[in-house]
Amino acid sequence: MATLFQQLETCAKHLMAACAQYLQQPQDFFEIQVAEGQTILRVIHYPPIPNGITPASQRAAPHEDINLITLLCEATTPGLELLKPDGEWLSIQTQPGHIIVDTGDMLQSLSNGLLKSTTHRVANPDNSRERRFSMPFFVHPRPEFDLTPLPSCVSCTEGYPRYPNQTAAEYLNQRLKEIGLA
Repeated sequence: MATLFQQLETCAKHLMAACAQYLQQPQDFFEIQVAEGQTILRVIHYPPIPNGITPASQRAAPHEDINLITLLCEATTPGLELLKPDGEWLSIQTQPGHIIVDTGDMLQSLSNGLLKSTTHRVANPDNSRERRFSMPFFVHPRPEFDLTPLPSCVSCTEGYPRYPNQTAAEYLNQRLKEIGLA
């Protein structure tokens, strides 16, 4: 797990450098913030669907992740779905060795909505009753990282900030309270 964490951290570093460039920031804009941040690797277990319960169900309701980006290694069974702009759900089929990258709320705030959070859910496909494991790598910055929308992003997204001035810690605490985890 430690080796996987380090490899995902390296991958995230490269992806965040690309995000920085896209947002017209120095390439190392996120480097220290992410390297010394509160990134976590979780193993999520979705238990088997018991008899008597309809197997065609949702295992995780639609949501967006709180962090900057999420890296998702392949899961043990299908089920991840992304919400398309037209309101339809797109089933994501992962290939062995591929990583899915989702944008989180913190990057949405910082980019003033230029980069939108990925709305996703986990469904139980094909009426399967199998258990499912997934391992999301939630890339979080340091708690004091300023999520105030970047001026360059404000100017190319309607000209006014859509998100409040707050730190990553303030935002994380706010969201954890909203979902009942703090």
